Amino acid sequence: MIGLVVDHGVRFAAGLEASLVAAWLAARGIAARTLRLDTPGGSAQALRRARLQALAQAAVEAGTLHLLLAHHALDQAETVLLRLARGSGERGLAGMAETRPVGPVRLLRPLLGEGPSALRALLRATGQPWIEDPSNTGRTTRARLRAALRDRDGEGVAVRAALGVAIIASRRRKEAEERLARSLAEAVRLSPLGYALLHAARFVAWTESLRREALAALLRCIGGHHHPVRGDRLTALLSRLERGKGGTAAGCLVAPRGGVWLIAREPAAAAAAVTVIDGQPVWWDRRWRVRASPGDSVGAVGAAEAAALRRAREEARGIPSVVLATLPAIRRGDVLVAVPPILYARTSGGLVPEARFRPPEPLIACWEGGAGEGPLEAW
Repeated sequence: MIGLVVDHGVRFAAGLEASLVAAWLAARGIAARTLRLDTPGGSAQALRRARLQALAQAAVEAGTLHLLLAHHALDQAETVLLRLARGSGERGLAGMAETRPVGPVRLLRPLLGEGPSALRALLRATGQPWIEDPSNTGRTTRARLRAALRDRDGEGVAVRAALGVAIIASRRRKEAEERLARSLAEAVRLSPLGYALLHAARFVAWTESLRREALAALLRCIGGHHHPVRGDRLTALLSRLERGKGGTAAGCLVAPRGGVWLIAREPAAAAAAVTVIDGQPVWWDRRWRVRASPGDSVGAVGAAEAAALRRAREEARGIPSVVLATLPAIRRGDVLVAVPPILYARTSGGLVPEARFRPPEPLIACWEGGAGEGPLEAW
């Protein structure tokens, strides 16, 4: 077990608070590691995302599968009420999930049914001090909502009603995710080269809502997005697909290929090249984890080099041109060093280049144990 403490650096006292929490953990025989965010500030949403990414990465480095967070019943109720105010659909009203994957880590929230009063009582009984988060009484939307509820203990009628909504919506969300997962497993072939093939006939046979959910999940995965695709863009693309035409949306290109739809990265949306600084893996185009030698650059193959690779290498000819052009290319100066797993040039010294497709929201994240291309051999 390891305790992970985040020093977000937003408030002056954050560093002192992190040190105090680490000391409390050490006093109880729990190893502690303090994580300092590189880019403090920004929106609350961006800060939460950065904090979660740092915690998940630290859990991976510690060799642990489960990451436990202490969100409680009042946090859950506030999440549901905020989403209700923003007009979220039923999935949003499910609130925070009790368990969900974050990359190779499983995030757990075992205290969502417990109010703050119960947690304070436990701390008092064990003689453990705690720190009240000043942001709970600040000027954020969540802080104003908490003040309006006037329910510091999280035991009031509004909180319990919101939790009831979350339970029902969560159950329905789980059923919808299982239905979507089964459909994707039957109709989609996801390639480790960062593209997908969608069985056209099966896609057309689905209900409109299922087609919409499936296409949104594919665009989110292939486009490397944390958040869902905008509804208007999704609607426009679905309309084109229903007429047998392809299109672009969310940085993805969707094109017909016989009896399947090819869903690939749109070349114009691929990220600019980045330079490897210290030999540590870099994230490129939000979708690729790339290892290369310090000083190497990582960028898209590009149309010209893709055409040259198709002429020169047999293994490149079976890859769609648009996919080949958007694969990560590792260059040393002006020399193309590698396009894993197609090309590895003979060079002296340095790391063996490696590139793995790792989108922030994998297509297979919504069901247990999915990996690779799945049960798709039937077609």
